[in-house]
Amino acid sequence: MPSLPGFFANYQETMTRALDAMVPASRPDPVRDAMRYTLLAPSKRVRAVVVLLAADLCGGASRAMPAACAIEAIHASSLILDDLPCMDDAPLRRGRPTVHTVHGEAVAILAAFGLLNDAYGHLSRSYDPALAARVTALYADAVGLDGLVAGQAEDVLATDAAISFETLERIHRRKTGVLFSAAATAGALTAGGSAGDIEALTAYAKNLGLAFQVVDDLLDVTGTEAETGKAVRHDARKTTFVSFSGVDGARELAQELCRTATLALTPFGSRAARLGELADFVAARRL
Repeated sequence: MPSLPGFFANYQETMTRALDAMVPASRPDPVRDAMRYTLLAPSKRVRAVVVLLAADLCGGASRAMPAACAIEAIHASSLILDDLPCMDDAPLRRGRPTVHTVHGEAVAILAAFGLLNDAYGHLSRSYDPALAARVTALYADAVGLDGLVAGQAEDVLATDAAISFETLERIHRRKTGVLFSAAATAGALTAGGSAGDIEALTAYAKNLGLAFQVVDDLLDVTGTEAETGKAVRHDARKTTFVSFSGVDGARELAQELCRTATLALTPFGSRAARLGELADFVAARRL
């Protein structure tokens, strides 16, 4: 079974410490507890690692950690909302009961907004005003009405409806792909990357993010709860890449997207080897 690239472990440990410091434990507080329950749950941290790897390619990751923490908090916020009874009504996430089943729906919603708020606040406190404004605007656009929010809304409204492949791709480029692209761009910005660097990394991340979603659709059909950490066979009422292309077709699509992602890294040469390893993992992942 494909596992995460070996270099991931150090990044994950570093990220967990940074996230713990970003939303520290304090006096008993149900909303903070729910925020930490999601943010510190065992996770691959792929988006955060993309931030750090992109920064390293563009001159060094020394200033990238706040942007990596913020993208993780934004992603965690979106997961809480995605799992709510009014959305996907999911019982499991990251191998444990979803936040609303543990803390209640009201606290879960407040925790989602708390994480989103802390993400933007963390950026404003961590960078000089010009860089903070650029990264905050980047993330706000990724979340907003032409990004994650739009993708989630269209996904919800498409339940029990027939949609085209073009619509399905648009939903998931917004719902999943935009955070990958924002992660890569943010990493490059924190390291002073050039316009060419940002263009190449954004192209990489755009295709990687869509491949990640295609494989999620595959795992909903072929995976187990133990492998995925969440309920499977949960998308039966939605159009997915598997329902369009079948298991083999969806797998080939994910592999092609990952090949395209890796090709975008050509300007960086061997320095982009780790991002290439990540694409290989996504193409073959089972978790």
